[in-house]
Amino acid sequence: MRILAIDTATLAGSIAVLSDDQILGEAGFNLGRKHTERLLPEMDWLFSRLSLEPKMIEGIAVGIGPGSFTGVRVGLATAKGLAAGLAAPIVGISSLDALAHAVRFYPGPILALLDARKGELFARFYSGGNSFSAAGEPMVLLPEKLAALIPAHTLAVGEGCRIYPEVLKAKADYAGFEFDYPRAGIVGKLGLERLQKGERDSLESLVPVYLRPSDAEFKKQEVS
Repeated sequence: MRILAIDTATLAGSIAVLSDDQILGEAGFNLGRKHTERLLPEMDWLFSRLSLEPKMIEGIAVGIGPGSFTGVRVGLATAKGLAAGLAAPIVGISSLDALAHAVRFYPGPILALLDARKGELFARFYSGGNSFSAAGEPMVLLPEKLAALIPAHTLAVGEGCRIYPEVLKAKADYAGFEFDYPRAGIVGKLGLERLQKGERDSLESLVPVYLRPSDAEFKKQEVS
């Protein structure tokens, strides 16, 4: 099964094409908030390099956050449009799950962290090693409150640990900048596993994972 994977939940977006048990091609673009401008051109470039046409894609996996509200919306809208146009199944993948999956063989607690802005972090704990799995629900909270929850011998992965080193590095080991952002290749791997099981999400029910209201929603609440 050949699928397209997209993740634009962070400043470092990426796309990938996978076929069964291999990544055929992957491209990243750390362009800040310019995902709207670069996503389709990067996709065209990758298809060209792989001598593929969109009609050859049999499924789509997309990162649904949490992360940048605008970035998640751009990636999800693009993925839904392609899925509808190609009549291809689509699955949404947590960007925190994709982040943690990159270091899943660490034999201890894993903490995935993404910048939530406003001085907060998106976070989720995992059990690493052969029994890798989520060990709680995604959260959004202040670094100081999160630090109190971190168990001993935890490996922290993601940009959040780099952004708040004074709070988190004393409680956890940092996996390194090369693991700061979720990769489309891993989003695709997790998506492919779901698709091969016959799972799929509906275009209507597949929505971003924000964990908190957007700035626009905050302003609405203040006005009302």
